[in-house]
Amino acid sequence: MTKHQILLGVFLLGLTIALDSSAGTTQSLADQSCNPPAKQEPAPKPKPALAGRRILVDAGHGGTDPGAMRAGVEEKDITLDVSLKLRARLENLGARVDMTRDSDVFIPLPDRLAASNTSCPDLFVSVHVNAVSKPSITGIETYYYDDRGQNLANVVLNTVSSQLHETAKWSHSRDLFVLDGNRVPATLAEIGYITNPGTRAKLNNPAYQDKVASALADSVVTYLESPGAEHGCSV
Repeated sequence: MTKHQILLGVFLLGLTIALDSSAGTTQSLADQSCNPPAKQEPAPKPKPALAGRRILVDAGHGGTDPGAMRAGVEEKDITLDVSLKLRARLENLGARVDMTRDSDVFIPLPDRLAASNTSCPDLFVSVHVNAVSKPSITGIETYYYDDRGQNLANVVLNTVSSQLHETAKWSHSRDLFVLDGNRVPATLAEIGYITNPGTRAKLNNPAYQDKVASALADSVVTYLESPGAEHGCSV
């Protein structure tokens, strides 16, 4: 065999190996295109904070009962506006929300209490606005009747006053009609003084009403997520 023949053989052998290698690569790419990686399933959405909960929101006064009034602003309008915004926020968190009133109508106090004791929600939250003779007074107050409502009232006071940057005046036990005899943990929140000009202007502002509703909704979540939180009708 001549040197020329040997060199030709080596060249042909190298060419064959190169072609085989190229074919293998092509096959490998084809296999990959036919077998794309499995899609990763999206993580399940977290359960809403208030899923399965039922809240009764009581907008104070209404209809022929305007509540406290100053400078053309009436308590019944503020409480309804805030309560409707609170309902929307609670529903967005997964709760079922009932209201003693959702329009400008008069609902007698016994009917409000009966609505709570008949439906047995997890919680009862009554929204009110305060009034005093001295216009400089400001702050947040909450009320409860018995031990079942005390922790709820405390949480509402602390959360609302903190988020609104208002003074947390007190959380007191008080014999109020919608609280006394209420079979579920219940609180009445005084969300500000209509007799204070600065507070009155804020309470009449939809953006501030949103903040109040948000703080009340956060209070409900915080309370129900606390260990051993009581809820629903007592036996």
